[in-house]
Amino acid sequence: MGDIIPERTPLLIAAEINIIKQQTEKMVLNNFIEIGRRLTEAKVLFKYGEWGKWLKESVGFSQNRAEKLMRLYEAYGSQQLALRGTGMQAQELPNLSYTHALIILGVPEEDRAQFISDIDIESMTTRELQQAVDDLKQSQQEKAGLQKALNDEKEKNTQLAKECDNLKKETNDLWKSKQELQQDVEKKAMENKKLTENSNFKSYQRVSNELAAAQIKLLTSKVAFRYETLGKAFKELTFEMDLLAKIDPQVYGEYKKMVNDFLIKAMQERMGN
Repeated sequence: MGDIIPERTPLLIAAEINIIKQQTEKMVLNNFIEIGRRLTEAKVLFKYGEWGKWLKESVGFSQNRAEKLMRLYEAYGSQQLALRGTGMQAQELPNLSYTHALIILGVPEEDRAQFISDIDIESMTTRELQQAVDDLKQSQQEKAGLQKALNDEKEKNTQLAKECDNLKKETNDLWKSKQELQQDVEKKAMENKKLTENSNFKSYQRVSNELAAAQIKLLTSKVAFRYETLGKAFKELTFEMDLLAKIDPQVYGEYKKMVNDFLIKAMQERMGN
């Protein structure tokens, strides 16, 4: 009996056509990669200005076309040759058309293999593939933007924390200065007491004047200290309020009203005096 010849149906014919298309597209891509390899080899042999002339006269390529083919070789061919050179089996290229292969060059090299494995390239149109590449780029840009914003926020918080530490140090220094002035006043007071007990009017008067000057200096220092402390406290309060506004705007609004009411009441009481 002779071999059974399968019935030629539209479905069978379409399957055969699609297989031939895939084989042809793969062969075309491999051939373009090989052309890119040879163009890469040839380019280094020419002096500046001779490359474009050779392309046009010898192989009928524009420099733009040649650059695309060399990019194909660099992306898909050089890795294959490198693997063969180590004795390892080269990876099988996906069934890509020349146009699809060029579009995928828009994906960063480190993400390209994962991108190819995540999508069904063979069933996608050129427009769909380009859209997928554009979506990936936009996603990466948004991710990079968010990362930059996060880094900026971290840097800002670090700077604010550093400023708070500096404010605390300045406050401690002011407090130490105040203590030293207080001790000086107490010392002058003791001297004044001794002079008074000795009934030495001139010395007493001199010490009294020194004591008055020291008291004025102490009060001035206290006022300056309170002013500096108030300013720093208000700055710290503003910093904490800004953080609270980001976390809980409603609670922030309540505290903002409380602070405003306090400031208005303080000003009214002070003006009354």
